[in-house]
Amino acid sequence: MSVANYPAQWKRGAHTRDGVEYRIRPIRVDDLLRDRDFIMGLSPESRYTRMFAAMREPSTALLEQFVHVDYHSSMAFVAIIGEEEHERIIGVARYAADPNGRDCEFAVAVADAWQARGVGATLTSLLFDYARTQGFHKLHGDVLASNHRMVELVHWLGMETHRQPDDGTLVEASQEP
Repeated sequence: MSVANYPAQWKRGAHTRDGVEYRIRPIRVDDLLRDRDFIMGLSPESRYTRMFAAMREPSTALLEQFVHVDYHSSMAFVAIIGEEEHERIIGVARYAADPNGRDCEFAVAVADAWQARGVGATLTSLLFDYARTQGFHKLHGDVLASNHRMVELVHWLGMETHRQPDDGTLVEASQEP
C-alpha cells in the first residue's frame, strides 16, 4: 500500500437511521490499533458471527493483513466516529479478490451498539460500488444461517442466498452486477 494510491475521493459523511453522524473512509495502515480495539470491542457473539470462530484476540498477523490493503484486489472501508487522534472504528466492510481475479469475497462487521442503525448497509453498499469500479464481476460471502440480521442485510442489498451444500450452518450470499 502506498499513500499515493490511497483513494481519498471515497471518503464520505454518513448518518445512522436515527440521525447520528459518522464518517466512512478507506482503511489505512495506521488503523491497526483501532481495528484491534474494534474487534476486541465486539461482543463474543458478534465476533463469532464475523470470524466464524471463537477468538479472544486477533493475532498481529491477522491485523496486519486487515490494514495492509492494495485498494484493488483487497479493500476495506471503515466507519469511524471521533476526531483524528481519537477516531474509533464502529464498522468495517472489506473484500478480497478470489484467485480467478474476477470475483471477490466480502465481509462486514458493525460494533454492537451501532447494529441495526444502517451502518452495515451503508458500508456494504459503498464497498460494492467500489468493487464494481475495480472490475469485479461477482461479490460473494458466507453468512451463518443463524445470523438473521446479516441474512436480512444481504437480501436488502439485493443479493441471492443459497445454503452451502457441505455445511448447513452457512449460506452463501452473492450478487452479480
